[in-house]
Amino acid sequence: YLFAKKDAKARLLRWILLLQEFDFKVIDTKGAENYAADHLSPHQDPSTPWFADCANYHAEKFIIKGMTTQQKQKKFKDVRHYFWDDPYLFKTCPDQIIRRCVAGQEAIDILKACHSGPTGGHYGANYTSKKVFDSGFYWPTIYKDAFELVKHCDSCQRQGKILQRDEMPQNSIQVYEIFDVWGIDFMGPFPSSKGNKYILVAVDYLSKWVEAKALPTNDARVVVKFLKSLFSRFGTPKAIISDR
Repeated sequence: YLFAKKDAKARLLRWILLLQEFDFKVIDTKGAENYAADHLSPHQDPSTPWFADCANYHAEKFIIKGMTTQQKQKKFKDVRHYFWDDPYLFKTCPDQIIRRCVAGQEAIDILKACHSGPTGGHYGANYTSKKVFDSGFYWPTIYKDAFELVKHCDSCQRQGKILQRDEMPQNSIQVYEIFDVWGIDFMGPFPSSKGNKYILVAVDYLSKWVEAKALPTNDARVVVKFLKSLFSRFGTPKAIISDR
C-alpha cells in the first residue's frame, strides 16, 4: 500500500525512501496472538510530542484504531482547532490567534527565554506564560510548566516577592506641563550589538513620550551627552527622576 501510494506527502515519502533500503515481508498477525503490541500499546513513548495524534490526523488522515465512538467524537471536536502546515502543527486558540504547537526541549527553551532571557525580566508564572503566547507558541501545560520554572529559578527565589508591608510608600508626582518631568533609567546589559550593550530610556511623565538610545557603557559621561540632546530639543525640565 505504502509503495503504491500516489501523491504521497513529505512524511510518507521519507518513510518510503527509508523502507526501500530493506528487504522485508509484511505478515498479518491476529490481535490475540500479537502479545508484543498489546504490551506496548498502553505505554506511550515519552519522546512522542503531545500533539502527535492530532498531527498524524491532519497530515495523513490517520486515526488510532480501536477508539470508541465517544473517543472519536471528542477527537474530531479537538482536531478542528488545529491545522497542519508541513512541518509544523498550528492551533487556532480561543482568542482567534494562530500559534505553533511545540513540545519537549523546544518548549522548555522557549519558556526559559521568555522568563530569564535578555528580554525576560524574571516575571511570575502568569506573565511568563503570557509572553510565550504573545510570541506565538502553544502547549497545554504551559501554566504548570511556567509555575515550576519560576518555583525553581534561583534568581527569583533569592530576590523573592516584596510583601505589601515592606514596600516603600508611593506618592503621586505632580506634573503640570509637558516635558516638565522626565523619568530616566538604563536597560541592560544585553548581548553586544554594533558595540552597544545598554539602552538609556527617558520617558516624559505627562505625555509618555519615549526617548531611547543604544550605548556601549552606562557611565555618567554618556548620560550627560544624552541629556544635552534631550534639553536642546524639549527644553530644560523641572525635574529628572532616576533610581540611580
